Amino acid sequence: MKSLIIGLILFPIALFAAQIDGLTQKLDTLGFSKYAFSPVKKTLKIAVLDKGFEGYASEIGKSLPAKTIYHAGPVPAPADLKETHGLRMAQILTQTLTLEGSGNQFQPELHLYNVFGFTNFQAAIADLIANKVDLVLYSEVWEFGGNFDGDGFINKEVNKATKAGVIWINAAGNFHLSTYTNLIKTEKDQFLKLPNENNALKVVCPENPQKKCRWKIVLSWNDFKTADGGTNKDLDVALTDDFMNVLHKSELKQSNDPTEAKPGFTKFPREIIITDALPTGTYYLRIKNRSDNFSSNDIFRVTVDGDFVGMPSRSTAESLLNPADNETVVTVGALDSDRSSVSVRLGKPDILAPSQLSFEGVEYLGSSNAAAIVAAGFALVKSLRPELGQAEILSLVRRNPLDWNRRGLSLNALFFAPTGPQCFQAANFPSLPAHLQKVLDRGGLFVHTTLGARIMVPFDPITLTTGVRRVQANDIVLASPAGIRVIPRQSSPVGPEEVEVFQRPIEAGPCQIPASTGASFGLP
Repeated sequence: MKSLIIGLILFPIALFAAQIDGLTQKLDTLGFSKYAFSPVKKTLKIAVLDKGFEGYASEIGKSLPAKTIYHAGPVPAPADLKETHGLRMAQILTQTLTLEGSGNQFQPELHLYNVFGFTNFQAAIADLIANKVDLVLYSEVWEFGGNFDGDGFINKEVNKATKAGVIWINAAGNFHLSTYTNLIKTEKDQFLKLPNENNALKVVCPENPQKKCRWKIVLSWNDFKTADGGTNKDLDVALTDDFMNVLHKSELKQSNDPTEAKPGFTKFPREIIITDALPTGTYYLRIKNRSDNFSSNDIFRVTVDGDFVGMPSRSTAESLLNPADNETVVTVGALDSDRSSVSVRLGKPDILAPSQLSFEGVEYLGSSNAAAIVAAGFALVKSLRPELGQAEILSLVRRNPLDWNRRGLSLNALFFAPTGPQCFQAANFPSLPAHLQKVLDRGGLFVHTTLGARIMVPFDPITLTTGVRRVQANDIVLASPAGIRVIPRQSSPVGPEEVEVFQRPIEAGPCQIPASTGASFGLP
């Protein structure tokens, strides 16, 4: 594999911390700071896999280790792809692992692999195995390539690395609010059965500062075999406005010829729509069965990727894409983002971490940042205890924010009580506005209290947002259409669309513990 080695200096260089606002506090709360002077038993080889590392060279010896090796891959990435995501992940990992320069004994040998495209991804895995890399950070997911079961040709490549003993840390992805998965059921005129009006899937471009949305829409189904296996099962997808006028469509002809290369044909079971700037409003997706050879067990999935997207009928329990769905990897979700993907069926993510960080005044959050922080934690433990494997380190760094035994204030401070026998009974509502559903998606539970329905969470609800604070310990945290706000408990009115969010109190928890996935990250 083509590689470029920069900054091979044989003595340690003190790193100059990248301007990552919010990282210092996380180093303290997650337990990194106490290891600042710990002696290292092994200098690790760490690989970051990503589509782009624009600007990495000037950061070597500053926010990246002195020994940094860039692997361009056998297939050049597009010349106009000025992607910085990989650089940011490498900076977060390095600065977290080295405690922003105060623990430079942890500096690794860092390998940056450009994995734009499957050929580069495959080559990177072969190379990092040959190089005996200790740990991989991959803060990306694929919208296609898997069969929704942890299998598929992407996961087969990842399995080669994990089987070789490589610790693989993978971001969960950020598709929790924009994924729909279901069985393929064909109805009138060969259209698939979909949950919203007009036998379609509703997708909303909400009001936003840009007044528009740009989306990448991917339809895939469970017929991925190998990277060039082909399929003779064919679906098409169209995006319409609210009058059912077709705005965009993808109508590739699926072929089971592994060498298929004719225009308009594909050997992959997927269709992709990339939109122009859509004005705010309501849109619909319709899917047509073109081959009529699907079984009753076949499954399809729609994902919509974009800064602003609403999907009222999304699949809230299953939004995890590959290779985050691989049982052999550590899947990391973002504790502070409602977009972070989950799979209740697979019990993933395996671990959750805070993610909110700022680069040069621009705030970012999501599972990518969380995965970089967790990767640094695994690397620190591995540096100190090289004999430990992936599962052993995971057991050491797991805390549980969704452990309902974690307690907040006393009921005496809240001025209400449960209606059940010393426990809070669940309150069920058929549909909820988005601002309340967001809190439930983060692990909240609607419960009955003596003052009406409220949302109980197994963590301090002030962490649901930033920029607000309590004055008194028992101030009310409210979920409102405008976001999270805080008011005094006895002096301010609660709006008609607002609901209090409170942490499980000292005296009583839920009558039935809700199913949840993930445990929070923290160093021992």
